[in-house]
Amino acid sequence: MKYLVLSDLHIGDGSSKDDFHYDKELINLLDDFIEKDVALILNGDILELVETNRVKEKGLISFEDLVKVLEPEVIDDIVSMHKEVFDKIREFSKKRKVIYIIGNHDYYILRNKRLRERVKEHLGDVEIRPYFYIDDLNVLVIHGNQFDVLNKFSYNKKTGSLIPPLGDFIVRYMMINFDEHIKHLVPANVIRDYDNVRPLLDVFNWFEHVEKLYNIGEDLLEYWIKIFLDVMRSHVAKDWMRANYPFLRFLSKIFLNRIGGIKLGELSIRTVMKVRNLRKTNYLLKVSRKILSGERKIRREDLLGYEDGEDIFEIDLRGIVMGHIHHSDADIYYVDGETKFYLNTGTWRPVVERMRHVKNGFQKRAELSYALLGKNGKDIEISLNTTNKLEKLSIV
Repeated sequence: MKYLVLSDLHIGDGSSKDDFHYDKELINLLDDFIEKDVALILNGDILELVETNRVKEKGLISFEDLVKVLEPEVIDDIVSMHKEVFDKIREFSKKRKVIYIIGNHDYYILRNKRLRERVKEHLGDVEIRPYFYIDDLNVLVIHGNQFDVLNKFSYNKKTGSLIPPLGDFIVRYMMINFDEHIKHLVPANVIRDYDNVRPLLDVFNWFEHVEKLYNIGEDLLEYWIKIFLDVMRSHVAKDWMRANYPFLRFLSKIFLNRIGGIKLGELSIRTVMKVRNLRKTNYLLKVSRKILSGERKIRREDLLGYEDGEDIFEIDLRGIVMGHIHHSDADIYYVDGETKFYLNTGTWRPVVERMRHVKNGFQKRAELSYALLGKNGKDIEISLNTTNKLEKLSIV
């Protein structure tokens, strides 16, 4: 048997944050494998639940309350906008094994029974898991947010309780406060695309470009910085910082105080973005190398909020497949004479990036990536496939 692995499709509800426009391409891909001995592994953030209208309507309630009260209709909304895709996955599940691994943008499914049941109604007999160990290949498939400090659960040693990922709160806060403010000023694609600018530091130039392109009479960059700083001044962010970085709290007071105006705010955000971008781009590769070489084990704290991981703590893995960082990658090397590998299946979400030969110009593209894993005797055969989609250069 072979394994087809996809991640980070971010299939949304048709709202301004729905970036998935590749229904036909996904259907064609599944058609290519549906009659073959291939299992389908959907490795996290397949459904975009955080950036949906129904989550926005709940307001900034606590993460724990949101997990409990989010109605299964949020799944129906997504299905109604991408019905043919869900019909195809359901058809696939009738013939082949389908595993749905939970990421950070669809985490609510894992802890909300009504959401899990509704997912299975639409997708068929799928296994919903926090990660998947491919026994015959000795390979772990996991989304990867479990190793990203901003998007993993942490532990409050004083109260003994779990602290939700700060990333979830940031996304919801910006969606409710920034997106709502600018939706009457700019086309819908602007609201989608500011999340997709890569590298992250280019978002400053991109906002300036948008203001000129659409002749907007408001400083979007200044307002975006203001709202982002408001997020970090919130009690949620402060509690998260206190638990995760107790010795760095004095820095947050310097960065987030109102003295110095917007320029100080921009400087602090630029600094944090630069450090985080460098770290995040390489972190999953680095942590995978350490796990595969035996320098590091998968720990209980890595899987907080998911499950204890008894079945993978001591395994000497041959490979790890992740997603999460929206960058497809492959790394193959030797450990004590044995070939080991790290794969990242990237994303189907578009990327907005600077054009090299056009001054202050931006373009939008998507890399529709997937991995195929199988066994040939004692060897593991792996392939990472990418189809590039370049959209109109004038979109931003």
